[in-house]
Amino acid sequence: LLKFQKLFPYKMKTILLAASLFCGLSILPTEQTPKEWHKSREGDGITVYTRSQIGTPFKEIKATVIIESSLNSIVGALTDYDNYKNWVYSTSKSKLVKKINEKEFFAYHYIDAPWPVNDRDVVMHIALSQDPKTFKTIVHSTSQHNYLKTVEDVIRVKNNVAIWELQPVAKNKVECTYYLKSDPGGSVPAWILNMFITEGPYESIKKLKNSEVQKHNSF
Repeated sequence: LLKFQKLFPYKMKTILLAASLFCGLSILPTEQTPKEWHKSREGDGITVYTRSQIGTPFKEIKATVIIESSLNSIVGALTDYDNYKNWVYSTSKSKLVKKINEKEFFAYHYIDAPWPVNDRDVVMHIALSQDPKTFKTIVHSTSQHNYLKTVEDVIRVKNNVAIWELQPVAKNKVECTYYLKSDPGGSVPAWILNMFITEGPYESIKKLKNSEVQKHNSF
């Protein structure tokens, strides 16, 4: 069983920006010849990088931040799926669909989009793992688009992966790295998504760092 430092586990402007936080085709540098990361945005201790990918027109994102809190609190916030609607960019509905065990969950997110773009939703399978020596924790999410019935006039996002790497570096200080690729589906052109792709993750991580993690400090 995961210990998580004696953790008690817990329970754009448009669609383009929200999709850039949770929707991806693959994650982590697995390309044979990956492109170099380029810094795209920085502020409030958060740095967002992008890079082009082989075989897809959509850019990959990496975001880094140091959060001054316990690993317990950060994992608590990241697995509080009912609360995602309060901090994840453009997410109006979110819920825990099923808890398999302390390390495995299914969650649902509904992403609002302005007319005439169709709203999106995504069903994610989440698996948690941890290195018992370093306490490095991975929160690995992959889409399961057939797990729930689709909603009329809502585009179900497919083939998505998102990963959080959480590495404690000192007491109540955790280095957090977030990797993703994004493909919101439908007819959204890649060049438009790439224009706004950093804003959703940046704004969401800022809320996570500055308010959401603190809600779990008592656990």
